[in-house]
Amino acid sequence: MSPLLKNNPRFKVPGYLVGPILILIIAMTYGSLGSEYFLDPSSIIFNTGRYIEIGLLALALTFVIINGDIDLSVASTLAASAGVLAKLFESGVPIFWCCVASIFTGLVLGLINGLIVIKLGLPSLVVTLATLALYRGLTQVILGDGVVANYPENFVGFDQRLVIGGNPGLPAPLALFIVAAIIFYYILHRSNYGIKNIMSGSNPSSSNFSGISVDRVRLLAFALSGTVAGICAVMITSRLGSTISNVGLGLELLAITAVVLGGTDIFGGRGAISGTVVALFAIMAVREALVIQDINGQVQDAAIGLLLILTVLVPQIRSYYVEKRNRRKRFNEAQART
Repeated sequence: MSPLLKNNPRFKVPGYLVGPILILIIAMTYGSLGSEYFLDPSSIIFNTGRYIEIGLLALALTFVIINGDIDLSVASTLAASAGVLAKLFESGVPIFWCCVASIFTGLVLGLINGLIVIKLGLPSLVVTLATLALYRGLTQVILGDGVVANYPENFVGFDQRLVIGGNPGLPAPLALFIVAAIIFYYILHRSNYGIKNIMSGSNPSSSNFSGISVDRVRLLAFALSGTVAGICAVMITSRLGSTISNVGLGLELLAITAVVLGGTDIFGGRGAISGTVVALFAIMAVREALVIQDINGQVQDAAIGLLLILTVLVPQIRSYYVEKRNRRKRFNEAQART
């Protein structure tokens, strides 16, 4: 073999991307059997509009989960932020300031989650499970059973706007998601905060001794998650053109599934933005393929739930057998030396 080939090995797909890519291929193949238009570029790009909020939530949740925490309240934070936006608009506040208030509400609610978890030393699973119900209840109090609509025309329909025209074109939400993914990739993999985030999740005690403020890193991750939820509240309100108290219900399951399926360790210390992005499109393909095949919503939810369980269990089972094999190897080596 020539030195040139030795110095330039073939590109290898990272291990954490293998699962999402396989699921994506299988789902797209299955969907194409139900409709010849399933793989049409225009159809694919059009369908992304319903998943951009999930994708943005997942990008922010990647930081939280890498820390070893979890935020189950992201969808409820989104709903409460949307409720504040709607209530202010009903009161005659200009839509721009309603959007600012929505984002600020998300930031505050994210900080509340982080402060309770860090200052009281409570598990984030328990805290955010409680705030999931609390924030959703607050939304119900703010909006009641009514619907807020009649938003300005220049605000509604953000998902229909094109950054690049033509067929299929580039919708504004997809363009925003691409930009956000690039920014989050840089923050996680190229910035000091990203390094601290990974170190804090892998070994909090050592990180503290190294001079890293683990609590501050965790708090910033919760604040980021809440802020992104506030931004998503603005986007989903613009997309739907109305606001009700159950807006965004169930989005937290899809967002967490995207993060974990993308290779982020649910126990913290490992993760990648690229994995979250690929996993998002894999989930989108699965759901859209099931829709094309006329599978009902309950079965779709069950499929996503099963996917989440498998993405948590499979790596743990693999790690168990790898460790078992390594122990046997070390034992055999010790026996050989004696």
